[in-house]
Amino acid sequence: MSARSYQNKVVVITGGSSGIGFAMAKIIAAQDAQLVLIARDEVKLNASKKTLENLSPSGKAFDIFSADVSHKEAITKAINSIGEKYSKIDLLICCAGIMSFGKFKDQSVEDLEECMDVNYYGCMYAARAAWKYLRNSKGQLSFVSSVAGYMGLFGYSSYAPPKFALMGLAESLRMEAKDDDINVSIIYPPDTDTPFLQYEHANTLPECKALAANIKVKTADFVAQKYFSALQKNKFEIYCDMDSKLLRWFKNNFPGMANYFTWRIIEKSRKK
Repeated sequence: MSARSYQNKVVVITGGSSGIGFAMAKIIAAQDAQLVLIARDEVKLNASKKTLENLSPSGKAFDIFSADVSHKEAITKAINSIGEKYSKIDLLICCAGIMSFGKFKDQSVEDLEECMDVNYYGCMYAARAAWKYLRNSKGQLSFVSSVAGYMGLFGYSSYAPPKFALMGLAESLRMEAKDDDINVSIIYPPDTDTPFLQYEHANTLPECKALAANIKVKTADFVAQKYFSALQKNKFEIYCDMDSKLLRWFKNNFPGMANYFTWRIIEKSRKK
């Protein structure tokens, strides 16, 4: 099977003004795609738009929409505006995400709800609105999860559940989408050097820092290149490195041992 070309394809990225989303946007802009970014921060969106348009081989003008993906009406309106303008969407990447910090018992219900609203419902709303336009193009629908999307960890009680939910959504839609010739995928990035990760390291729990101490942080550009190559090949589950893939296998086959070794790291950190 030949690799997909994105030249002149309509590619929509939520959370596309920074981090992995912006790194993906840079690659796709260079493919001469018709790029559309959706994010909350209008200032960042405008800055990203200027940078990306300079990467377009044919000098395409890109579209931006300031919308909160957790607001169903706002994200639906944005997606419909895109679909009606171009009559199709060839690729939707659901990348917008947030995180709150602290133990479950210490976090407010509102913070926990907000993480679910953005990280899960925001993806679901966007995917649901885009479905008919993806069907028109026999396109691709892709979700950005996390290693925390298949392995719940201490201090991630706000972040892991919606990322787990994305896995269930992607697996279900993978089968349903066959009827409409839509290809579904999901990526599980490890710790990636983005403003999101920097903010996390500055605010997270000591136990979380101990768990992350030996993890090899990837650049956003590295993750995006792995992601893009996998999308070109219509892969379903996408991993960025062998460590992430092995961790998934180990956790699935030996859940008790995975929990034991994880807890040992936490206990050791508390004795320092």
